Amino acid sequence: MLRSRLAPALRWLAPSVIAACAGALAAGLVEARHAPGLLAGAVTAGLVALIAAPGLLAGSAIARGVTRAWQPRELAAALVEDGGSAPRLAGWLLVIWLGALGLASAMFHAVWGLARYTAFKPLATSFLAPMCAVAAALAIVAGSRPCARLIAHLARAGDARWRRSGRRTLLAPRRIVVAIAVLAIASAYALWRLLIVRALGPLDTSPLYAPAAGLVVTGALHAWPPGRARAATGLALTAGTLAVTAAAAGSAWLRPALALEIWGDRPLAGLAVEAVFDLGAIRDRMPLSQFRPSARPGAAHPDVVLITIDTVRADHTPPYGGRADMPALAGLAARGAVFDRALAPSNVTRRSVPSIVTGLGPDRVRGRVVGWALRIDPRHVVLAERLRAAGYDTAGFMCCEGFWGKSFHTGLERGLAHLEIEPRGAALAQRARDWLAARERRPAAAPLFVWMHVLEPHNWTQNAGEARDGDGHAAYDRALAAADRIAGEVLGVFADRPGDRAPIVIVTADHGESLGDHGHPYHSTDLYDAQIRVPLVIAGPGIAARRVAEAVSLTAVVPTVLELAGFIAPADVDADSFADLATGRRAGSAEAGVAFAAMIKDRSNPGGITAVNRGRWKLIDNNDQLELYDTGADPGEHHNLLDQQPRIASELRQLLTTRAAAAARSPF
Repeated sequence: MLRSRLAPALRWLAPSVIAACAGALAAGLVEARHAPGLLAGAVTAGLVALIAAPGLLAGSAIARGVTRAWQPRELAAALVEDGGSAPRLAGWLLVIWLGALGLASAMFHAVWGLARYTAFKPLATSFLAPMCAVAAALAIVAGSRPCARLIAHLARAGDARWRRSGRRTLLAPRRIVVAIAVLAIASAYALWRLLIVRALGPLDTSPLYAPAAGLVVTGALHAWPPGRARAATGLALTAGTLAVTAAAAGSAWLRPALALEIWGDRPLAGLAVEAVFDLGAIRDRMPLSQFRPSARPGAAHPDVVLITIDTVRADHTPPYGGRADMPALAGLAARGAVFDRALAPSNVTRRSVPSIVTGLGPDRVRGRVVGWALRIDPRHVVLAERLRAAGYDTAGFMCCEGFWGKSFHTGLERGLAHLEIEPRGAALAQRARDWLAARERRPAAAPLFVWMHVLEPHNWTQNAGEARDGDGHAAYDRALAAADRIAGEVLGVFADRPGDRAPIVIVTADHGESLGDHGHPYHSTDLYDAQIRVPLVIAGPGIAARRVAEAVSLTAVVPTVLELAGFIAPADVDADSFADLATGRRAGSAEAGVAFAAMIKDRSNPGGITAVNRGRWKLIDNNDQLELYDTGADPGEHHNLLDQQPRIASELRQLLTTRAAAAARSPF
């Protein structure tokens, strides 16, 4: 009984299995097309097939079941009129397509309008948006039948004129389906190119190529007429897919380093690696002692407080001539070292912060984008891990969950023995102050490293009243003032300490904000100074009160902090420590110091743009053109001196070439 029922079910499922295997293999080959080497390509293809085949099989079986239930041939036949014409079919298919466009347009305007009306509150928008969707869908359904009848009437009249001369009907069902499909694809592509891409800006669509290839091949296999050729090809593809998948899984187990490389570089294959491997377990197998830095003989190990503020351009802060009300930062600057040209590694948090805490350039940090953050490769070592291995107590007070929480496992939180996450800056400051004050009241057996990340300036358009006064710069400055109050609240805990026990305090930012400069309102769009020149102020025992003219990169924060904390700067980083500039052991020069920056392609970031800063000179490579600026004489970077200074341009271009070669080498 069971066998009699099972055999027909398997026969019915066999075409879906064959099509799914073929589609999965096609998706894997597309994703593996740029893999570095044959083995990496084969493993990538197999891993993609491993996760794509079940989804394509389920989708194929469901689609076939739905198609059989709808009986499209019978529906089409019922709509065919005399002479083989099907104007009603044309009317309904066209109305379905127009209805889909109408619903999409209605939802776009509804969500955007609700977001503005509710001041971009996601919870309120998420409740109201479905109501708008239901209302729009009901309106479309109500108007669908009259519209379909009108289109059918017009099509019938036009086809009748065409057929009066004895020609065959234009409205044959097959012609209608093909014509509507072509129209839908062409119009969708036109809307995408002319409206959507322009509105969204740069958008990385490459992760869609492999799934699209899988769907196309799966559909094509179903459209192939049954016969021996299809059966033989299907069996060969199925066997090949199973073999590649098994080999890929085995190779990934035997070569975990290769699996991690694929995890960081390939969107779909990376999902398979996450399913096969426990990435956290890889890090857990690495003993903390492995990251311990070497102490300098006789050096003290002071407490260190690192405050990174999101989205701060230097020229809006008091140490750099800005008007923002930031007394805490101004006070630190008055008694510490102010770096006039501190450059962020990139212009977006998910690329800049990992570079800052690993000591590697953004083009050498490996990982996967998750949400708005970057989940870094578990082989990377972050600053807090090094200090904890050196005997420091470590604590982090961070905004927000997407970067440091347990949900996304970015790895940025590693090494922080005590971690608190709070999106509201004032509440975060209070929690940090309470914890630090409690620690101050008891004898400390170990030095302390505290890292605090403040988000307020990133949300300046929401929290600083831009809509009330229309002055974007004033609104932004108010957000900077709010961030300064948060920092001042935390630093106040150490105010009563004697000078020799004061912590080393470092205040900086992950990137800047354009505020309209060079035609951009925010960040992540270019590498001009508005987006990558950030404040950098260091104060504490042994730090000279001075201004540093030499250019430095925030990629050097790791070796700098370790050196200031009494350790030897590690060799496995991409930038040299600037601790000697902070302490005054070296004077520095406005013509010296090299800092690199890069935009990494992912999702909404077009990538491919790099910059190098040497002293006051800065070269930007925009892929299709070079720009050279004297930032001392032209801080707004408006006058491209590429033709006037060919020697300097050539020297900086060589630095970029050398940097690109270094970036191509594995950080491991």
